[in-house]
Amino acid sequence: MLFLTLIFLAALVLLALFALTVTIGVTLTSLVTLVTAPGQLLRLLRDRRLRRNHALEHATINVIEERYGPSRLTGMARPDGFLIRGGAPAGLVLEAAQEALARLRAGERRLAIHPRCGTTLVASQLVLALTFLAVLLVTRQLTLWPFLAGILAAGLLGPRLSPWLQRWVTTDAQVGSLAITGIEVEPWPAQFGWTALMMPGSLFVRTAQAGAPGAKRGDESGYTVVIRNREEIPGGRYRIR
Repeated sequence: MLFLTLIFLAALVLLALFALTVTIGVTLTSLVTLVTAPGQLLRLLRDRRLRRNHALEHATINVIEERYGPSRLTGMARPDGFLIRGGAPAGLVLEAAQEALARLRAGERRLAIHPRCGTTLVASQLVLALTFLAVLLVTRQLTLWPFLAGILAAGLLGPRLSPWLQRWVTTDAQVGSLAITGIEVEPWPAQFGWTALMMPGSLFVRTAQAGAPGAKRGDESGYTVVIRNREEIPGGRYRIR
């Protein structure tokens, strides 16, 4: 009985040390974010094309999840388009992206907001860091309370701050003349053999502003399907690789 009690107490101590280590690590990471994030957000705010692609990426995932329910799809915006990861078929992603673009143009700005966006993590880290510093300044003691207060505030306020940041800083739902010009498969780095079946590559939806090189007018027809051996198959209005 004594032996089991000692094991239980040791496990509790280890668990407490692990929780303390994680708490301190998360807080330190959040303090770094507090220094670096404002500059990153400001640069993103100035890049309207990237923000539009970010909005379209969110809207595409939202359209897919409206049809099929919650998913594990993730995305990442680029200046020339956006990635969708998670194994969705290219045809589905392309169709969802077309619908998303049309609905954004029609004024459905809510589609540009997604709860799993990385902005939520940034928002939570900012809230954690500010709360930690505020409690530390008030108490003037480096105890466990500033850490706990920061984590609690991050959990409560971070997800609520994220939609605001997404709407006004990290996305731009006014997509304007943004056009979808193609979709292609981007395999994972160093992917080969049977691993290609286990780890499906990302889908990259390429975009351009209307009138830019590579953009097509709405009345043009014909797309090209480019399969893995680079063979091209004419098929419709867009380019699928």
